Amino acid sequence: MTSQSEDDIVRRALLGVLVPNPQALQLTIRVHCALKKKRRLPRQLINKAFSPAELEAPPSRVSILEQLSSKSLSVYWSDPRSGHYANQVWRIGIARIDAYCALSGMPICRGDAVYRPRVSPTYLPANHNRMILAAVVPELPKARALKSESGGLF
Repeated sequence: MTSQSEDDIVRRALLGVLVPNPQALQLTIRVHCALKKKRRLPRQLINKAFSPAELEAPPSRVSILEQLSSKSLSVYWSDPRSGHYANQVWRIGIARIDAYCALSGMPICRGDAVYRPRVSPTYLPANHNRMILAAVVPELPKARALKSESGGLF
């Protein structure tokens, strides 16, 4: 009913779909990955650039107990939502997002020097996303100097 040439055309088309040419397949994969990367990057940038800084309520009580070194502080933190930390170590770093200072309420811009609670793979405090602006931290005497003046008893 069908001619021999029509059967060959159908077979070749079917083989072309089921077993594609390796070079054409690689090209298709590369184009798909490139398009995926191209679409992915701007979406991330837009979300980060235009998302407003979250205004969280300030903690009930926060105070700096002592300056342990030039890069770390000992902070007293008490808040019904994030818990109580009597002697929490905070380390200096750079703000990755816009936020508000937990100590003063001043706005923190991305790139500002800030103190954050120390985290590790085994320890993630509830207030790990909060920051203290380094500019509002008063100059405190270092803990070692205080210990040596008091004869080791603190």
